[in-house]
Amino acid sequence: MGAKPVALSDAIGEEASSEQLRQVLARTQRQLAEAKQRNADLSDATYRGAFDAVMSMKPILPVTPPKIDKRKTKAEVALVHATDWQGSKVTTSYNSEIMRKRVMEFAEKSVKITEIQRSDHPVKDCTIMFGGDMVEGLFNYSAQLWEIDASLFTQFTTVSFLITDFVRYFLANYETVNVVAEWGNHGRIGSKRDHVPKGDNIDRMCYEFARNMLKQEKRLTWEDCPEDIQKVQVGNYRALLMHGDEVGRSGFASPSAWQSAGNRWKAGAFKWDFQDIYLGHYHRFAQEPLSDGLGTIYWTGSTESDNRYARDSMAASGVPSQRLHFIDPVKGRVTAQYQVWLD
Repeated sequence: MGAKPVALSDAIGEEASSEQLRQVLARTQRQLAEAKQRNADLSDATYRGAFDAVMSMKPILPVTPPKIDKRKTKAEVALVHATDWQGSKVTTSYNSEIMRKRVMEFAEKSVKITEIQRSDHPVKDCTIMFGGDMVEGLFNYSAQLWEIDASLFTQFTTVSFLITDFVRYFLANYETVNVVAEWGNHGRIGSKRDHVPKGDNIDRMCYEFARNMLKQEKRLTWEDCPEDIQKVQVGNYRALLMHGDEVGRSGFASPSAWQSAGNRWKAGAFKWDFQDIYLGHYHRFAQEPLSDGLGTIYWTGSTESDNRYARDSMAASGVPSQRLHFIDPVKGRVTAQYQVWLD
């Protein structure tokens, strides 16, 4: 029995579809090339525009220093813990605009409290600790894209300029300013499984941008933060600055777990003597003692409010606040502490 011939209609359709396929592929390739070129042009224009915008800025003049306090009485140092701004996060009561308002309100209130301290003794200098999660990021959970009001690029520029303005405000009110900066998990690029160096972090990039914007400030000291635990020293006072996701699984550990870790670090696991530990991450304002009776773990809140994840998964919801301490640099201890409310 011979081979069955191909039906005439099938043969015509086969020949036609082959020709149509070649045409479609050629058209698709042209469109793809054009789209790639448009996207490349748009990307180039975006980055060129951002670059030109920064380069066209007038040089940032150094901040006018405050009047020098000539009193001979013992001075204290202001210690500012600014953390978890979650730049671009959107909740029912928070967004980028509210973030800026609350951050600058924190700066203003810190200076007002300092003036109260100055009525008794000099407070000439200030150390600012940036605790991480300054940006909200894009890679922490699947629905994050729908809970922000800015792209990662805009988060970077918005938060970088805000950090710059924040530091300049303190430069206008203190004779010297020292900045110690720690990066957080929300600044992470990619998922935890991606092979991205841990130090490649949006928080750190924001710090570096602001640091370079202020490099002409002779009264400012600010080093890069390649490590994920920062050392803070104010005279004889020594502390560790961490974000708060260093202990525990999935970035969470109980206060008792943190006390246990802190005690081990103080016992010699961390090769640098310190007294206290400062944490953000948990959006809570609290403190717990360490076993030596001298050291303390300080948790600091966030400028954010009405975080649904914290409410639903951890039954926690903090009122927006940040932390301000005053340090005796000779005795090496905290002399006063304030929870600065921002609601």
